[in-house]
Amino acid sequence: MTSHFGLMVIFALFVSIVFATLMRDEPREQLLLGARLFAGFVGGGVLAGWLLYPLPF
Repeated sequence: MTSHFGLMVIFALFVSIVFATLMRDEPREQLLLGARLFAGFVGGGVLAGWLLYPLPF
């Protein structure tokens, strides 16, 4: 998984796990927050990619 998308998903997964573990005490709350963060990170990355796609760099 050496594509940009694959690496972004792996990074989002690990960051979501760490943030959810540090920010919530109950396992159920950790799972829900981790899932929301993961979806937000991946969705935000895809959205940013689509918005930046037409720019001439």
